[in-house]
Amino acid sequence: MPDSFFMGIDLGTSSIRAVVFDTRGKPVLSEQEEFPMITELESHAEIDPETIYRHFISVVRNCMLKLSDNMKIKAIGFSTQMHSLVLSDENGVPLTRVMTWADNRAYQQAESIKRNYDCLSLYKRTGCIVQHPLYPLSKILWFKEQRPDLFNQAACFMTVKSYLLYRLYGSYIIDYTDASASGLFNLRTFNWDEEILSQILGLSADRFPRPVPCDYLLSGISRSLADEMCLDPDIPMTAGSGDGILANLGCGIFDASAMSSTVGTSGAVRTTVNSPLLDDQQRTWCYCLSKDRWVAGGAINNGGIVLRWLRDQFKDTFQKDVDKQGCRDIYALFDQYAAKIPAGCEQLIFLPLLTGERSPNWNALTRGVLYGLDLRHSRQHIVKAAMEGIMYQMYSVYQALFSINTDTRQIRASGGYARSDIWLQIQADIFGQPIAVSHVKEASALGAAYLSMLATGTVSRFDEGLPEMTVTRHFEPDERHREVYREGYKQYTEVYDRLYR
Repeated sequence: MPDSFFMGIDLGTSSIRAVVFDTRGKPVLSEQEEFPMITELESHAEIDPETIYRHFISVVRNCMLKLSDNMKIKAIGFSTQMHSLVLSDENGVPLTRVMTWADNRAYQQAESIKRNYDCLSLYKRTGCIVQHPLYPLSKILWFKEQRPDLFNQAACFMTVKSYLLYRLYGSYIIDYTDASASGLFNLRTFNWDEEILSQILGLSADRFPRPVPCDYLLSGISRSLADEMCLDPDIPMTAGSGDGILANLGCGIFDASAMSSTVGTSGAVRTTVNSPLLDDQQRTWCYCLSKDRWVAGGAINNGGIVLRWLRDQFKDTFQKDVDKQGCRDIYALFDQYAAKIPAGCEQLIFLPLLTGERSPNWNALTRGVLYGLDLRHSRQHIVKAAMEGIMYQMYSVYQALFSINTDTRQIRASGGYARSDIWLQIQADIFGQPIAVSHVKEASALGAAYLSMLATGTVSRFDEGLPEMTVTRHFEPDERHREVYREGYKQYTEVYDRLYR
């Protein structure tokens, strides 16, 4: 009899991957494809929904084609980017592109919410800093005010995951986390907040997908679509959760004793709690995972997207160095650059706020800044300053979360940055804390697959964990750098305050 395996699908902001895991949580094969973000207009950051759908089909099919005869996929879990919005007509056909978390066009609507509503009260009900254009609440309000034709025509206001699940199964559903990350969902009732919908948007809950638990199982893909993906149509798929929440789960963080630290396109610090964890200063968010667990944390807009921007803007120059140095790729070259430049980049400060800011200050109007640039600084300095600046911003989130959750004893790193020893050392030095590196490289995908294991009874309880959810390495703070980074962080916050306070 073939051995059972589980697939985790992770749809991010710039790529989608499908990873197959064994029952220990070990990845055995994967497929990944990138897709472009559309930024043709100021403050717009969109993705074409049909492009995402085609890449979804492709990565699943290509993964299935790699399976050997003794491998059987028992179930699939689904992880997606959060805070997305797409409007569809009564037939599920998109009326818009997918608006991503990085889309800030609803800034004025978010400011209107800030002026006209008790945002602290809304925060305590939703766990969301609703006065920020990140959230679909203000995005929907933008459509109501700026595109009433589309607003009135929309039969459903959904996320990109809800759109894909509709294409696959013909049902309008949304998992608790995806709903919770909208600013429209009540943290404690696990349903759409009718008061917010009616008072702010003038809508009713029947124009939104039906909320379901993260381990809710779907099955019965059409035969033609199953054949296209090389799937058995009866293989069940869980509704899943958000990518950040599942990264937390994939790292084996089941309670508040540890925090996950993730840097992919964006970045975040998170922990799992058994009751809503809120901050009176609204520096952090809190989203539902299940009816007895929530994930609290803070996220930054600008993580790996900053290094990707550097890579793309100066690709020819960097590629020459890659060829000269014999590096694997431009990101490996960036690690080499960073290793040669002293801690603190000789007073060069990079505020990596290219797409505005989320936690802890929630200012969508911030922009990237290079401060202290002089003739001694090279492109190598700029790259390392970007890496340090991202970690300064992550540290500000860590401080905010730790102030309301002092139970944390460990920080676990995952995501793309966990492949960079120099970046992990920079984090340990800036945080002044050991950084434990999760054995899991694809934490969000494993978290998704883990939910499918739970839903099908392969895992007996939520916090059972898997053997692969372990820590493999630790990066200890280098005290020689600690004072440099204390001063660097102080300067970072002073530059920020002068510009944006």
